[in-house]
Parts: sequence; C-alpha cells; structure tokens
Amino acid sequence: MKCLIRQPIRLVWPLLWTASIFADEIKTLPPPITNDTVKPADNFTLIVLPDTQGYADTRHRETQKHWPEIGDQRACFFGQTEWIKKNHEARNITLVTHVGDITQTEHDDEWKIADAAFKTIESHIPYVLCSGNHDMGYLPQLRKTSQSRASQFSRYFPPSRFTKNPLYDAHFAPEKERHFREAGKTENYYLFFQASGMDFLVITLEFKPRDEAIAWANQVAERHPGHRIIVLTHGYLTKKGRLSESDGYPIKGNSGQVIWEKFVSRHANIFLVLSGHAGESQLTSEGRHENLVHQIQSDYWYFDLPRIKAGSGFLRILTFRPGEDRIQVETYSPVLDEFLTRPSSKFSLPYAMKKKSG
Repeated sequence: MKCLIRQPIRLVWPLLWTASIFADEIKTLPPPITNDTVKPADNFTLIVLPDTQGYADTRHRETQKHWPEIGDQRACFFGQTEWIKKNHEARNITLVTHVGDITQTEHDDEWKIADAAFKTIESHIPYVLCSGNHDMGYLPQLRKTSQSRASQFSRYFPPSRFTKNPLYDAHFAPEKERHFREAGKTENYYLFFQASGMDFLVITLEFKPRDEAIAWANQVAERHPGHRIIVLTHGYLTKKGRLSESDGYPIKGNSGQVIWEKFVSRHANIFLVLSGHAGESQLTSEGRHENLVHQIQSDYWYFDLPRIKAGSGFLRILTFRPGEDRIQVETYSPVLDEFLTRPSSKFSLPYAMKKKSG
C-alpha cells in the first residue's frame, strides 16, 4: 500500500515462524530504546494498536486457515502490551489506543485474551478502545460479523473498569458517567489527557456510528473548544486511503465520508483521526476552519507484505515533538523487533504545538 495524501475538501514483539527479510521494505533495527535514543522531556508518545482479531481467534481459527504454519497468535497481543509497559517511561507513553476489531468473532474466549492483554497495562498506562465490525453481531450460522449491534464489548470492558481505576482519575471530569454516551456501555465515550502543557480530548466512536452517536460527539467537541481532539473509530478510510462511502454490513450507521462531513470537518480543534479495518494509509484534509486534520489508518491483518501474517505484532508509535511542531509516525513489531520503513509506515506530520510568544 502506498501512503496517500488526498483532500476531500482541500489538500493542504515467541512466534513459530522464521523471519525472512525483504531488505527494501523491512529493516531490522537495534532494540528501540537505548541510552542514546532517550527523547527530549517535552516529547510524548501515543501507541495505536491495530486490529488484533488474529491474535484472539479461537472460535473458527480463521488465522490458521489462512496461514497454517503459524499456530495460535495470542502471544502477539501479549507481546504488544508487555512492550508498551516496558517502554512506558523511556518513550513517555501517555496513552494507548485500540482502533477496533479487538476480537475475531466476539466469542468469550476471544474477549478473555483481550482482557488478559490489557490487564498488563491496566495500572500503568491509560488506554482507549473502540469497537470494530468483528466485535459485534456475529452470527455463527452465517459466519458473518456486524449483523447486529449485540456485543460483549461492554461486558468485558464496562465503564466501571475505567471509572473505578484510580489511574483514570485525571482523565475524567468529576461526573465520570457523563463521559459515556449510554449508561453501562463503552462503545462511545471520551477521555481527557494532558501532555507537554497541552490539553487533549479523545473521543471514541462505535463502528459505523449512528446519527445519535455523531450528534453526541458534536456536543462533546462543542463543550471543549480549548482541547485538542483526537477521534477514534474503526471503519473510516478505504484501502486506497480515501474516505469510505459504503460497505456490506447490514447495521445502520455512517460511512467515513459522512463522519467527516457531519462531525470531523466541523470542529477547528479536531486534528487527528485514528482508524483500522482496511490496511495502512494516511490522509490529510482541511476542515471548515482551515485546520489540518490528519487521518491515519492502521490494520496489518491482511497486509500486502506476504511475510506479515495476521499482523505479526505490528503497532503504530506516534511521537509528538512539540519543539518541532510535528508528529513522528513509526510502525514497529515488538514480536519481530522490526520497523517497517517504507513511506506509508514511517512518516512525519506537521502539527502546531509550540507556545506562541507575545
């Protein structure tokens, strides 16, 4: 896949296989953290966990049908969160995000794998989740996902998992329940975080957000004009890096194009959208207030490099560099200890963070 920059408005981590290296696409590097690579004090990092469906695939074992040689992949999920915990301080990891498809078929055993993986960082680093098409409405007789919005997402990751965790006290307003669109449900909610003297707000939206979810998100954004906003939603861009327009899922909801038009483009303080679902791509667009909005898609389940199977543990590392007014994006696998280095996997995005004098 190529890194695409388009404008809908205006451009402005043991595994069972042996790695064979494609030198022109994947470069093996030393361990990511050494005494020589400690970041400046004002830099901070967000981690994006792409679709983990292949790591929590126990019902039908679709992963092993596609790649018979690789076996159970849950070690990839556990490896990712172990790496995050280990590198928390060295990389100043402020927040971990998951862009959906946490499970493969929304099965109890699959949710238990996700539950165990996130318990690794539960008391160390805050995280925000969003639901994907594989996390809802699975019908075994059809072997299809998103046939309805029925889901165990909020059973395994209820609001109380976050509101009752002292780690999140600084990330909620006093009335914590107001952060969740529906009582007892985690499909649509938001969190605050501070970094380098800046106030941020992360809004997570359900897969194919319904009109009422988008209306709620607009209200949240309008109430917090002084916060820099990041949006999480699973299905947003296409494989070619364009805003999605249609899909084959019967549940009602909005496409990426409509999410942009009805929500993202309307707020001057939205600067970043993180999604999964359809590969690796990046789109930068200009909103109605002439603000740049960077939209980053991350999904390594079916990837165009044959040696990457069911994700191979790849995740995104977003390093915010306020002194340089840019966000550095890297794609790394703690499973393989490798970075992807082609343009769609390693790039830098402009984002104004410096304090203006005068």
